[in-house]
Amino acid sequence: MSLKILGGTFRNRSLKTPKGPQTRPTLAILRKAVFDICQQEIEGAIVLDLFAGSGAMGLEALSRGAAHATFVDKDRYALSCIYENIKLFQLEPQAEVIGTDVLAALKKLSARKKQFDIVTIDPPYATATQTAILPTILTFLETHDMLKNGAIVFVEEGSPATLKPATLKLEKLSHLNSRTFSQSVLHQFRC
Repeated sequence: MSLKILGGTFRNRSLKTPKGPQTRPTLAILRKAVFDICQQEIEGAIVLDLFAGSGAMGLEALSRGAAHATFVDKDRYALSCIYENIKLFQLEPQAEVIGTDVLAALKKLSARKKQFDIVTIDPPYATATQTAILPTILTFLETHDMLKNGAIVFVEEGSPATLKPATLKLEKLSHLNSRTFSQSVLHQFRC
């Protein structure tokens, strides 16, 4: 599958993508929707790309003017692709890659007092439906003060959605909307 950057400095440049069932590239229409939503906040933003896969979301953000992106994934093929894509675009100074489980990475970032303007969360659909990982991540980001004031959080999962935003006990994050794109659901939250 050919995956390309949709906008910004690296528009139409191809990305290396991991093969296999563990990673599934985010649909172009969904990526476009995310960056249309946050286009006013992207310039100079600090971005966190969880379950990064090829790194497409973070790389798209950097292409559109984000200051820095942190990529988190534990799959070795995904990590290899992320490193290759960062090198291809010469973005090493603006990128950090953490090769571990998402919750372990969040603990490391929290210990370093890292805060983010934009967070994308896109676990393998099977992981999202079989575990409570999405509410756990949202709660962690909020309770560990990892979101800057006004931060936007995007959560992608398979359709039908298992995440029920109305049932979440979040204090700082507000659910703005949920939209369906083909077989994916995109939830948007703001701090």
